Amino acid sequence: MLKFSPITLADEKRYIPLYAVCEEKAADYGFANLWCWQDKYHYEAAFADDLCWLRHYENGRPVYNPPIGRWQRPDWRELLWQHFPQGFSFTRVPETLAHILENCFENKITLNEEREHFEYVYSIPELISLNGYRFRNKRKLSNQFKQYYNYIYKDVSEELIPDIKEFQNCWINSPEVREDKDLNMLLSENEAIMRMLNNWQKLSGQIFGGVLIIDNRVMAYALCEKLDEETIAVHFEKASLQYRGAYAAINRITLENAGCNYHFVNREQDLGLAGLRKVKLEYNPVRFVKKYNITGIF
Repeated sequence: MLKFSPITLADEKRYIPLYAVCEEKAADYGFANLWCWQDKYHYEAAFADDLCWLRHYENGRPVYNPPIGRWQRPDWRELLWQHFPQGFSFTRVPETLAHILENCFENKITLNEEREHFEYVYSIPELISLNGYRFRNKRKLSNQFKQYYNYIYKDVSEELIPDIKEFQNCWINSPEVREDKDLNMLLSENEAIMRMLNNWQKLSGQIFGGVLIIDNRVMAYALCEKLDEETIAVHFEKASLQYRGAYAAINRITLENAGCNYHFVNREQDLGLAGLRKVKLEYNPVRFVKKYNITGIF
């Protein structure tokens, strides 16, 4: 029987090598992301079978996520029967693992797309250059920001954490946010952001980010995680609405500086929100990390 316990910072050393050998890396399962969303999802881990088995809680019930580790292995039927003899169900399963399990179980498995959890992956060189007609609006906004405002870019450091927290507190309490129909989701996100900032030094070198400073105050920031040697994820990104083009600018300028040695940036899912999906598609993703709900019986 799998023995689950809440994820702690001490699990990072065991988790990172298993995540590194996953054949497809979803931003959902970067260790920093799991840790930051612990207050909302109460993630638990069980280390067994050269895998990290994951689950979280929704409405007080456990929901199983895909196991993390090397997926190309011949013993999936035996493992899943051993741990889930009555059948199994996993949510947000990356496409690579979904098809591996589908091949193992033939007609005894059901796959359903979870479109709201597809992660958007972009070319970093494209998002830095913003060349071409399709990027004209984003290019115009970021260029206007660079032209009109006397800003300073800095990489996120321990010394900047209090200033980022101060900006985030102002952002979450602004009238525009307080009147947002998705306020509850933004409040949960705020807890995750604060959890990352409060543990910045304790998390490994996988996390980094950038800030824009105007008049000695943080006015935009991006918090990122390295997924592999080619790809980073942007987990959190906020900008002041007082400065035109600030969101386009923090996106582009962070990649110009902290992200310039990588090829791809994963900007996570749209959660089925129409406005967010529209924005993410406008940035021209080069691919998706597709995810599925999988149910299987023996």
